[in-house]
Amino acid sequence: MDMTIGTIILAAGQSSRLGEPKQLLEQNGQPLVRHMAQLAVDLNAGPIVVVVGAHAEAVSDALHDLKVRKLPNPDWQSGMASSIRAGVALLAPTQPEAILILLTDQPYVSRALVEQLIETARSTHKPIVASQYGDTLGVPILFRPAYYEALQQLTGDTGARLLVQQNPDDVAAVPFEEGSIDLDTPEDVARWREQ
Repeated sequence: MDMTIGTIILAAGQSSRLGEPKQLLEQNGQPLVRHMAQLAVDLNAGPIVVVVGAHAEAVSDALHDLKVRKLPNPDWQSGMASSIRAGVALLAPTQPEAILILLTDQPYVSRALVEQLIETARSTHKPIVASQYGDTLGVPILFRPAYYEALQQLTGDTGARLLVQQNPDDVAAVPFEEGSIDLDTPEDVARWREQ
């Protein structure tokens, strides 16, 4: 990997609709947050920040032996934007060539997908490379330095998708059909388990 990538894994949410921490749902015997962190570690592309909040202790325990920085977000209840801001504030000064944002509740994210995002960033020179599922352009998503400041201006429960909608000409898309499968409710989890 010849691009320095800082990775932010958003793992601060409460999973209120699910009733249990989705970060800790198990896939192949390991918690999803660990699956994501391991994927980022295996890329070996740059620093990794896992933003923790509601279930900080349990999530941190799941990552105890991985080379990732666990970043508590005391403001996690204000929504996803605060976690993105915290992660970017920590990574931007290290001047990575791009920042990758991952969630913990997309169980089908693979190393191949992330490598394709990075390759697309390199080949298109677009400042945003987003995953595309259905009509949605979203996470996993890669931002170049031109957007670091805008990421730090996000507020509330707005994720990075807002920047994608506002700047369509700056976006390259990578198909990721399984991206629409996320784990917000017990029904989502049951469907995922059946697959």
